[in-house]
Amino acid sequence: MRQSSPLPARTDLDRRQELRDQRAAEIEQLLRLGAEAGTQRRASYQDRAVELGLPMAHTLAARYRQRGVDGEDLEQVACVGLVKAVRGYRPGPETDFRSYAVPTIRGELRKHFRDRAWMVRPPRRIQDLQTAINAVEGELAARLQRWPTTDDLAEAIGVPAEEILDAQRAQGCFRPVSLDARLRSAPDLTLENVISGDTDTYALVEHVETLRPVVDKLPERDRLILRRRFVDHRTQAEIGAEIGVSQMQVSRLLRQIMLVLRSALTA
Repeated sequence: MRQSSPLPARTDLDRRQELRDQRAAEIEQLLRLGAEAGTQRRASYQDRAVELGLPMAHTLAARYRQRGVDGEDLEQVACVGLVKAVRGYRPGPETDFRSYAVPTIRGELRKHFRDRAWMVRPPRRIQDLQTAINAVEGELAARLQRWPTTDDLAEAIGVPAEEILDAQRAQGCFRPVSLDARLRSAPDLTLENVISGDTDTYALVEHVETLRPVVDKLPERDRLILRRRFVDHRTQAEIGAEIGVSQMQVSRLLRQIMLVLRSALTA
């Protein structure tokens, strides 16, 4: 008698997805019951649906973290979007609340970035492009199994790569970095150390001339890393994908290169 192969073990991811599906089904049932109930009873159903939908709202808010906006603010905005979705949902034969709620919550988050989060407001074209980048970046990363490059984003959105770079350079407009902030690529340096002032032109020229022979003597890969990071404004992830190393390794290499250059300036 042929034995059947054992079923694969359920993973934590499977269990989390099952829990999300169960929660979505319960919310759907509550909202369908509420649609047929009186005003007071409907409000009770909707309040319970909001409670069950909070994990979904928090998950969507988490995808917009590390972009210059406080995490608690993002969660509050996502919850507002959830409440709007619950209040505005109209159950039908072929409707699904989750499919309605996700774009509603995302829309509230993107609106918050567009209208409230800018400390230095760039042109509307740049704002809209950043919104488009935020919308496709995570999906591209999941599909490509790596962080998308500038060219990947440009192709997905349908704009030239130069416009993607412009939008990425303006990311700090949400929350400008302090001049005392340490550089990731060179923790011994602050942002103030690498920004030239109006009165130090001669010193800047002297530094460039001092570093030129030092850079020329660097290994070819180190020179490429320098060019990609400080001339082409590529991210560490993009550089790592090009030279075949991890983002962490690129950060370590940049730190070592910057130490060599700084030693040449202080010698």
